[in-house]
Amino acid sequence: MSLLKVSSMRVWLPLFVVVCLAVSVQAERKNVLFIAVDDLKPLLKCYGHEHVHSPNIDALAASGMVFRNAHCQQALCGPSRMSLLTGYYPDTLGIYSMGPERFKFRPKYPDLVTLPQHFKNSGYTTIGTGKIFDPRSVEGDWDGPQDAVSWTEFFGKNPYNAKTGRPITGGYYHDPALKDLVAKLKQDSAAEGLKHKALQQYLREHGGGPAVECYDVPDDAYRDGSIANRGLEQLERLADSNKPFFLAVGFTKPHLPFVAPQKYWDLYDREKLELAPFQHSPENAPPCAESGYVEARGYSGVPADGPIPEPVQRELIHGYLACVSYVDAQIGKLITKLKETGAYDNTIIVLWGDHGFHLGDKQLWGKHTNYEQSTHAPLIIANPGLPGGEFNDSPVNLIDIFPTLCELTELGTPEGIEGKSLLPILKGSKNSVNDFAASIYPRSGIWGIAIRTERYRYVAWYKGSYNKKWHGARLNRKPQFTELYDYQTDPLEQKNLSGEPAYVEIEKELAAVNREHVASTQSNQFQVKD
Repeated sequence: MSLLKVSSMRVWLPLFVVVCLAVSVQAERKNVLFIAVDDLKPLLKCYGHEHVHSPNIDALAASGMVFRNAHCQQALCGPSRMSLLTGYYPDTLGIYSMGPERFKFRPKYPDLVTLPQHFKNSGYTTIGTGKIFDPRSVEGDWDGPQDAVSWTEFFGKNPYNAKTGRPITGGYYHDPALKDLVAKLKQDSAAEGLKHKALQQYLREHGGGPAVECYDVPDDAYRDGSIANRGLEQLERLADSNKPFFLAVGFTKPHLPFVAPQKYWDLYDREKLELAPFQHSPENAPPCAESGYVEARGYSGVPADGPIPEPVQRELIHGYLACVSYVDAQIGKLITKLKETGAYDNTIIVLWGDHGFHLGDKQLWGKHTNYEQSTHAPLIIANPGLPGGEFNDSPVNLIDIFPTLCELTELGTPEGIEGKSLLPILKGSKNSVNDFAASIYPRSGIWGIAIRTERYRYVAWYKGSYNKKWHGARLNRKPQFTELYDYQTDPLEQKNLSGEPAYVEIEKELAAVNREHVASTQSNQFQVKD
């Protein structure tokens, strides 16, 4: 053999070994199946609600850890998801809503790295479908598409029916009689010159936009069934890849309207469903704590004002539960497919809801508050190699998901993010990593900052102003109003205990924690680039 050939082998052999090792390390990295569910509160059997039919989520819980005291950082889709997907509080980002340009993410923070973007930058194939970011918070509906910032590929609008191979265009409803009614109402409204919001209001006032639909159609006739189909396709496709994957599947129910195939409605007896036992505002609560917006009132069949009759309440609860069971079935399909592809034993599964939902308590039907039913969200993490069937009651923030996944996959965590890794809890070395979970909700120039511990919720309402330089709220030091709830003695939040003599010391302690949290997010606020 010539000296030239020997010399070439000496150069290329180490390089070949390095490349092989790199490929091997990539192949051994854990995959992530990231499941988001819109408006899903912890109304699941694995959270203690025995009447709820959620066998697939319950099976996932049996293989992982259920965080029973997890809370969103704002009870609104856009800010909650943006917070979770960046690892920062809404207070730090200054993103409290969605739609207007000042609440768009990338124009303000072009260099901030999102969770899927971090995985993509680390060699993962990142694929998403359904609702992950709120489309109103990002460019291109999913943080793209010009340079595909967060995703290798994303399937957003118009999920399709696998049987027909065509995009779904039927909207929320499938009942032919309802479709005929809508067509007639549109014809009538056109004669009156109604457009856009006026048209939508006209349709709802005349029965054209009901809050519920129960109709006997296949799962993929409605949107979430087709989103599941897309997820199944991607799992099959990813099984042949030599790269680890981060697959995000975002389901849109049980967000209003509550529409689902009839078989999921048939799982429940409406007459046996319990209504919210306490349907009043808490005694001594400040007016700013209540939401003037009752989401369900925007749909046909629900009174625009005044008490909602019991039959309508039962119908709404029935619809919500049907949607929960419908989405549960889609999640079951994903996990079954993951097992069929052989990737299950090397895949972390994370299931989360973006916030809670009031189902009649305080006469509210929606989110948009700092109360327990609004901020409390489900969070389940199943990790290969760690024990299953575990429960944890310590306070957890949804922003903790970002660093947790970084540690579970050994990617390294981006510097500066405010979430804390839950890995010590998952491994059993600690019972808690947070002293509290924190949520914010703005209301007419007053910002409510909620602190939730294992036992208490303390809310301070601060006056403030929106600072364009930081695109965040600059809050007064002293709160205008305060609230305190003790879930050991008052799980339904019937009375604001702030100022009660028996709670002076605990309130003083929680107030100090609240002020410290506010000071931290105020000092962390990003200055927006010109």
